[in-house]
Amino acid sequence: MKVIDVHAHLGDDCVFDHHITEEDLLNGYRNTPVDGAIVQPSLPRFSLKANQEIHDRIAAFCQCKNIKFWGMASIYPHFTEEEYRREAYRCVKELGFVGLKLTPIGHAVNPESKDGMFAFSVADELGVPMMVHTGSGIPFSDPLKVLKAAKAFPNLKIVLAHAGMGMFTHQAIYMAKICPNVYLEPSWVGIFDTREIYREIGAKKMIFSSDHVNNVPVELKKYESIIPAGDLGWVLGKTAQEVFSI
Repeated sequence: MKVIDVHAHLGDDCVFDHHITEEDLLNGYRNTPVDGAIVQPSLPRFSLKANQEIHDRIAAFCQCKNIKFWGMASIYPHFTEEEYRREAYRCVKELGFVGLKLTPIGHAVNPESKDGMFAFSVADELGVPMMVHTGSGIPFSDPLKVLKAAKAFPNLKIVLAHAGMGMFTHQAIYMAKICPNVYLEPSWVGIFDTREIYREIGAKKMIFSSDHVNNVPVELKKYESIIPAGDLGWVLGKTAQEVFSI
């Protein structure tokens, strides 16, 4: 059974003030059953140069042979449309990244806004999933803010990171139920709400992640305690492989 962590971070975060190094990731995954991870930037300074530098750093890290890593681009959505599209295309077409990320609380963006919708349109053009932070960051991080994009781009796979983080979990469940292209990644969601997600949408729309590598053992134990063995493989790896084409 493959175990894939679809939400890991690398770099210095100027919004949440955390710092994660390559060594932190390698040491954190050591002695865990994780076979691979999708690595995205910690939120860098809001300059195109800073975005490019952390993407290049992730691309270099993905060459590591200890464990399989893939990159995910996180681009400030208030750059010009030309700048956003150019960096997204560079990350996917040249660096081999497998998705884009939108963080409403960190990017100061409403997913329904012009800039937010443009980001979704670029992911749709590229044929890669868009992961969207949900939960903390009212009002823009309400999962229902993604409904407009999910309807506008029905072929675009959208992953709701943190599945509403408890406070908006029922909204996240609703989104996953009415939108065939929406999947839930319930890191930091409690056992009760995670069990509710499983009962409502099933394992094939759930994706395992840690968000922070030291959270891997906790998240694994959570799923192992509530997901039947026959479905556990979907949550821990198969859904991720299908959604991200990895």
